[in-house]
Amino acid sequence: MAIITGVISKLSGSVGSLTFARLGDVTVVREKIERKRTSRRTWRQMRRRVLWSNLVNLYRAFGGTLHPSFEDRAANRSDFNEFMSVNIGGQGVALTAEEARQGACVVAPYQLTRGSLPGVMVSIDSSHQVVTDISLGSLTIGSSTTLQAFSTALLENNEAWADGDQLSVYVAVQEVDGVSGMPRVSLKAYEVTLDVNDGETLIEDIVGANLLGVQDGMLKLNSTLIGGVAVVHSRKERGVTKVSSQRFVVDNPTLAQYQTAGAVNAAVLSYGDVVQDDFLTPNIDIPMADTVNP
Repeated sequence: MAIITGVISKLSGSVGSLTFARLGDVTVVREKIERKRTSRRTWRQMRRRVLWSNLVNLYRAFGGTLHPSFEDRAANRSDFNEFMSVNIGGQGVALTAEEARQGACVVAPYQLTRGSLPGVMVSIDSSHQVVTDISLGSLTIGSSTTLQAFSTALLENNEAWADGDQLSVYVAVQEVDGVSGMPRVSLKAYEVTLDVNDGETLIEDIVGANLLGVQDGMLKLNSTLIGGVAVVHSRKERGVTKVSSQRFVVDNPTLAQYQTAGAVNAAVLSYGDVVQDDFLTPNIDIPMADTVNP
């Protein structure tokens, strides 16, 4: 800081790297604070970046079917913003720069929805069979089962559900590219809107595949799974969509190899050298003050 006199003593504001200010009858000049700038990021910054890529690639795989997925999100935030925000802080998946560029993706237990409806419990047994806690009583599901019969059985055995509610099933199959060896995800979304008056057949006309079945009176999926699955309960009430809070339930041997410390380090270094800041060194450099007598 310096105190000046003469013609320029009437100045105020900034000129180049100097800032002028009037303090009573004198003018004080200070040199602007300089921030350290570098084209390289710190290791901590890059660690966060490498965890973004898998989230972005997986969200793209949903193809817009995760809307509206966060019931209480702020009006100025998108579903994508909320998805990234709630999942970036957890144990993520580290993709290298090349894997991220080529759209690689690993199924992980990310949170897909958040809302006020009771959640649907999903489990994957040792045979990779997917079973839910949705009771269907004595119903059996076959090629002739109607939506009316399915809806009636579900409503009679599950108090949290109402006619007109939607059952959405997300199935993410973990794959490995046969040429590049990179992980890929094949994701499909199915929906069933409960209607006790609809006589269409459940399998052929609505779900479009032999997806749903029954095991010990509980709704299950008629396929083994290596990847992840989520079952979402949603409802439209007075123009507002309500959802259950759900995460991907994962049975995915590929996941572990992308979550190790070695995988994270390799992913960070794949973007080039990183800056390792000294722990106690701030990112602001304050210049030495000079004093000039008036």
